[in-house]
Amino acid sequence: MSAIKRVTNTSEAEALAALLNGDTRTRPTVVVTVASGHTDPYADVERIAAEIGDLADLYLVTTGGHTWAFSNKMTPGTQVYGGAGRVYPVGVAWNIDLKQAPLRFAWSKSEGPKLTGQLIDDALDMAAAAGLFDSARTASTRERRSGTVRSIMSERALVDLGSGDLASIPPQLAQAGVPIERVLAPGMHVDGVLEKKSRWLDIRESRPTPDEALKTYAAGDVVPCEVRSVLAGSAGLRLHPDVTVEVFRSDVTGDPDDDLQALLTPGEVVLARVVATGPRWRLSLREVREHDTAREALALYAGGPPWLDPDAPAPAVADHVETVPAPPEAVAEVTSVPEAVPETLPETLPEAPPKPAVPTPAMMPRRKGEPVRAIRPAPPPEPTPPPEPAPAKKAAVQSMSLQVTAIKAEKAHLEAELTELRDQVSGLRNERVQFAKDLARAARQVETRDAELARMRSQLRRAKQRSAPPEVAPPVFADRERGFRHLVEASWARRIPVGEQPTRPLPDFKIGERFLDSVDTLEGITVDKIADVVMEVLTGLAEQSTGRELHQLRTSAGGNSAPQSRSDGAICYRVSMQVHTPSARRLHFWKCPDGTIELSRVVVHDDMEP
Repeated sequence: MSAIKRVTNTSEAEALAALLNGDTRTRPTVVVTVASGHTDPYADVERIAAEIGDLADLYLVTTGGHTWAFSNKMTPGTQVYGGAGRVYPVGVAWNIDLKQAPLRFAWSKSEGPKLTGQLIDDALDMAAAAGLFDSARTASTRERRSGTVRSIMSERALVDLGSGDLASIPPQLAQAGVPIERVLAPGMHVDGVLEKKSRWLDIRESRPTPDEALKTYAAGDVVPCEVRSVLAGSAGLRLHPDVTVEVFRSDVTGDPDDDLQALLTPGEVVLARVVATGPRWRLSLREVREHDTAREALALYAGGPPWLDPDAPAPAVADHVETVPAPPEAVAEVTSVPEAVPETLPETLPEAPPKPAVPTPAMMPRRKGEPVRAIRPAPPPEPTPPPEPAPAKKAAVQSMSLQVTAIKAEKAHLEAELTELRDQVSGLRNERVQFAKDLARAARQVETRDAELARMRSQLRRAKQRSAPPEVAPPVFADRERGFRHLVEASWARRIPVGEQPTRPLPDFKIGERFLDSVDTLEGITVDKIADVVMEVLTGLAEQSTGRELHQLRTSAGGNSAPQSRSDGAICYRVSMQVHTPSARRLHFWKCPDGTIELSRVVVHDDMEP
């Protein structure tokens, strides 16, 4: 558990600012502040300390004048006060790029849990980026454990390690940047390294590599992708959290004047057709049709849920805007009242000390545009008739009486001024509450408008796809074999870039006597898709795609059984045209001794006849 360091005076506040702006920190630093008029922070610092463990340092800045000392030592825009919190990553790059240390704030105690969760997630993200989860210094407190995911709650996966022993998996220790419910699911078996103090279970070592996860995708598949970034003429689509494929305007729309920023929204899930598989992935949104059946998104761990949901609404994406609440000490309430003047006075009065400065409205901070209010001077005491000649004692009493009268008049004036100041403070507080409500209302409106904008972009993109010039009807051949050869050649011309066609030509091939009949009778796959796979076999693309599962068709299920062969020496091969679908379709073909390909049949998964 991280120790909570309290900052209660100017020297401590300035020392904290110097630490943040220096180069000695090896861990992220969490800074939580207390709002004006409160003794405790909105955030749950005890929970923050327990969850971040020794991965970050935690400071609690109490309310008081020292918050100004801290703010004055920080770069504008990087301060934190008024009940807000901020996590500062290792280094000082956040002084230039404010997004690296986002401000998190709450307006009331009810928003404390949200603020707490945000600060914990920020700290864990920054600790992971700094490599602290893998640090050798924690090796003595770690051990390998395995267990079963019991539930997903509070953006954590709760794992049962057996015998009532529990652990938690945050997104940072499964797949950073992906919600935990899109990575793990109840009932999954997980293996990892347990950090004994914090009870975090790190399962990243058991995560399949992107290449292993993506090997099930084949050219021609329609797959979900997440829009990572959008420019006017290009966009980045994530097939996997760690694999981003660049697409261009021509891959999204047929209009060369279209701005992709009007058609795609960062964070949106879209469907794309795989044109070419890795290592040089190529995707196209234009080739996706309404009747196409999309593949399910990848599972990042064995037995896990798809990491993308095509039906999820596009997130509201707004520009980065930080709103900093006003420093709590900018509006301070005056609570002291001058003590009452005693009714009886000693015969001689000590010399009065210098009067302290009394707060006035002119000393209070004014809102921008507010006129300066004139302050009425204290009215002079009412004149009294000159004293009659009297003995010295009587003269002294009269002098003291005059002083008492003057003090009472000044006291009445100060009380009136104090009442006015209190009214001003009360008004400022009411305005601050109203401003907070207005800010929350505006934030909700922005979120609603962003969601509407994302929906409109999606609708516009789909409308453009539907309103695109109608495709020319494919030619019809009386000769079935000639028609199929045309489809294969058209697939080659469409999918092989012009610059690669000389080095990846389409060779001649034979069509077996049973092949076209099997194409006509096989259901669940289009003839265009069959022609696509045949083109991949002929050009060698199928051998490069693990999703095609190209292999020899053997005489039995045994791994050492001989391959199916003919008397002329031809060997029968089998290639997947579909995966993860009922009765997934397969292509059988013969590879002749001279290298010529002869198409045999298209079949369902369980049909093992050549």
